[in-house]
Amino acid sequence: MNYIETVALGDLAGARFASGYELFQHARRKTTAGAGLIAVQRIVSGYTAMEFELKTFVHRPSYITITDHLNEYRGSHHMAIGEVVYIPRYLLGLPEQSPIGPIMIPTDSVHGDLLAKELQRFFEQVAGAEIGAGFDADTFLHTTSSVIGFHRHPTSERAGWWRARNDLIRKYIESHLGDQTLLPAQICNLFNLSRATLYRMFETDGGVRRFIQDRRLHSAVWDLAEGGIRRGRLTQVSEKWGFSSNANFNRAVKVAFGMPPGSLLHPSSFIAPARLDDAQEYFALLDWLLTLNRRDPSRASMF
Repeated sequence: MNYIETVALGDLAGARFASGYELFQHARRKTTAGAGLIAVQRIVSGYTAMEFELKTFVHRPSYITITDHLNEYRGSHHMAIGEVVYIPRYLLGLPEQSPIGPIMIPTDSVHGDLLAKELQRFFEQVAGAEIGAGFDADTFLHTTSSVIGFHRHPTSERAGWWRARNDLIRKYIESHLGDQTLLPAQICNLFNLSRATLYRMFETDGGVRRFIQDRRLHSAVWDLAEGGIRRGRLTQVSEKWGFSSNANFNRAVKVAFGMPPGSLLHPSSFIAPARLDDAQEYFALLDWLLTLNRRDPSRASMF
């Protein structure tokens, strides 16, 4: 991912970025820059596939994601252009060693609309543009905190049931991706759900069928990336992850990444760590991180 612009505004920092097709991974290490941050991000065009330990999703335009850099994750960029603002977790009152799961909300929801507008205002204010209302840090922080609180502590038994059932179905899908007979009807019967209810559970993923296709594809690509491509391995991987043939797998990879697997995974440096360790001497985002650390050395483990 290439940062087009990185900026700092008070206790917050942000970046506009663009990518080609690439895999990335973020491991929880003390040397990893930004481990104590919450990221609020939107995608303007293209998309980004994200894989956390407990949740996987594809971030497309019209959604806002909130992710915690205390988590380990991996994913892939697909010609993505977007914006992200980083918040030190202490500004949200979050414990330093208690990670939160990833959150995705639509921009046409009340909270999603507020966050999308404040993201836009953040970069307009940094650029000195005087367009409408200015960026309100308090509104941005309060809205982010409210969204996190709602997702960590559901406000009703119904919301709690919905969350638990959704998580259970996702775990079932993850453990049966290699089964070519895995279909929405089978999941409905197994979990005693209507098709409409199942679709609503996976609406942010484009429906359960789309979710299964995305998970098969990205699991297979990562399998190839980590194990290498050699004679017979393409067939082995495509069968393992539920593709009916090599041709179908090749076609799916080319549609998603713009090239077939052999070209996609060469050279080996295609997998890029999501770190700022090798940033250039003056890099606004890195400079902001170091400034935060200098303010309170006791938070050194955050970075």
